[in-house]
Formats: sequence, structure tokens, C-alpha cells
Amino acid sequence: MRKFRTTMLACALALPLLALPSMLATASATPADASGVAADGNYWVWENTNEGGARCGWSGNDADWRTCGAGGGYNMNDKASAYWNNGYSGSLGDVRVYENINYGGASTCAPNGARGNIPWEWNDRISSHKWVTGCGF
Repeated sequence: MRKFRTTMLACALALPLLALPSMLATASATPADASGVAADGNYWVWENTNEGGARCGWSGNDADWRTCGAGGGYNMNDKASAYWNNGYSGSLGDVRVYENINYGGASTCAPNGARGNIPWEWNDRISSHKWVTGCGF
């Protein structure tokens, strides 16, 4: 009986140690948005509403949306209908979008974590963007 108790005690003491690696991995995970999806540092746009059709994602500024995607093979200029600011929170976490290439014309801003269909007044009208600190509205 004593051997059985010693074995049970050893197992009980070892159990928390087995969970330690998974707890450490969780502690160093990438921040997640409200839906639990980790931020990837990109500003995403889709050509159709509800995140449908072709998409492009950027981790930096882009003065000309006529070329986007791997190798610049897709034209998203004046075609975006849905967006997701999946950037990292903090400095340069918001995205200012512009109606013209080279950051010209009217602009509006997508705060960090914002996601949805682009409002009708901006639908199929965006041509460039910059990462900014604060939307300033």
C-alpha cells in the first residue's frame, strides 16, 4: 500500500510540470483580437463585401494600390469593398486610407482592430494607405 501511495504522490507532483511548456507557449503568444485571431501586422482589403473575392494585405505603407500581393500581381486600386486592420496595437497601429495614389485626395482612417465592409462613400474608392499613430477623429 505504501508503494501505491508513493507512486500516486509522484504522479500528482509531476502533472503540473507536464503542463508547464503549454503555459509558457500561451504566455508568449501573439496578441489576439476579440474573435481570438492573432494579429498578423497587416492591413487587409477584399474586392467584394463580406471579405469575398481577391484580397491584399500590407504590413507597411503603400502609395499605389495598382500593384499588390505577391510580386505585385493584382490591382486593388478603386476596388476595395471590405477591410480588416489586423495590425499590432500601439504606435503606428491605425491605417489612414486615401482616395488617390501617392496619399492624395480625401482620406479616412481605420482604427486598430476595425473590420467590416467599407462604407458606401468609400467603397471602390481607395488607392493608397499609410500606417499612423491615432486616427485623429
